[in-house]
Amino acid sequence: MECSIYQNYTASEVLVQGLAGVINQKDVELIVRAQKKMLQRFEKTNEMLTNVNSLSATRLEKAQNDFKKHTQTVQDMKKDLENIFKRIKVIKTKLSTQQPAAFAAAVVAVDHKENPQGEEDDEYDAIIRETKLNQDREQS
Repeated sequence: MECSIYQNYTASEVLVQGLAGVINQKDVELIVRAQKKMLQRFEKTNEMLTNVNSLSATRLEKAQNDFKKHTQTVQDMKKDLENIFKRIKVIKTKLSTQQPAAFAAAVVAVDHKENPQGEEDDEYDAIIRETKLNQDREQS
């Protein structure tokens, strides 16, 4: 059995005690100060990131609620438009069966009013109209 002054200490404690005698105490203090400064910076950074996360979560929740409301509004508008188009179709059907000659004349008048000869909204309308005419000719 070995009798030594270190027998009550673990190996790591003996190593630390051995290094303590070799290392300059001022260097250790500088290291500790530097670590404390870094810890403070990390704590500030962590706090700022926590604030950013909470702010982002709040804004995301508000944006999601707004998005849901807008989506619902668009869906309601779509339903309303579908209802309007169904009513218009029913009215057109009734008019075409009750007054076929007047209905045909009205359709021709509306088509002529929407597409007057010699007048173009812009160059793209002319291109679209030409493309449609060419497609109709090719199909015939």
